[in-house]
Amino acid sequence: MLHPPSMRLLLVILAVVLAATGAAAEPFSLAKLQAVSVGIATVRVAFTQEKHLAILDEPLVAAGLVEISRPLQAVRWEFTGRSLVVWNRGRLRRWGADGKEESAGGKDAGVSALGDQMQGLLTGDFSALGRVFSVTPVADGSARLTLVPLKAELTRFLTGIDLQFREDLSAPSAMVITAAGGDTTAYTFATPELGLAIPPERFTGP
Repeated sequence: MLHPPSMRLLLVILAVVLAATGAAAEPFSLAKLQAVSVGIATVRVAFTQEKHLAILDEPLVAAGLVEISRPLQAVRWEFTGRSLVVWNRGRLRRWGADGKEESAGGKDAGVSALGDQMQGLLTGDFSALGRVFSVTPVADGSARLTLVPLKAELTRFLTGIDLQFREDLSAPSAMVITAAGGDTTAYTFATPELGLAIPPERFTGP
C-alpha cells in the first residue's frame, strides 16, 4: 500500500512547488521567484510520485494533481484514488481514499509552523521559504536549486531537496526529496497550466 506523505512533508512539497512555479529567469534567488510569480494567479499541474525505500526492491508509484489559487489563498493536492489534502485560507484538511475526512495534524506544532510558511507564500511573502531553507543554485550553472532545511522540525525527517526546472525555466520539472534515513521521494511534473479558472469548490473537498 502506498501511504500518502506526512503533513509536514506535504506542506514542504507544496511550499517549494508554489515558490518555484513561474521562476522564468536567472539568477535563481528568492527575490527573483517572488518578482516573476506576482502575475500568476492560478496553477494546475499533474505529477508522478516515486518513493524509493531501502526495504523495497521496486519504487512505489502514484499519480496526482496540484491546483493553486492565490486569489483564494488555497491549494489542492490530490493523489488520484488515494488521498486529498486541501489548504484553504489557513485551514488544512485531509481526506482518505474512501472520501472520509481524516485528522490533518492541526495540533502538531511543526505542522502549524509550516502552515504559517504556506500562508506567507500564498500571499506573496517568499521570504518565508528562506526562513525555512537554505536555497542554493547548483555549482554547474544548470537550472537547479538545492534546498537544505534550517529548522529542527524539518531536519529530523528531511536532509534536502533537489529542484530541477523546465528547459524554458517556466516551472519545476522534477523534485527529489531525501529523507533523514536516506530514502528518496521523486516527483516529475507535467507542463503546468497557468491562469486558468479554478472553481472555489475545488478547495472545499473531494
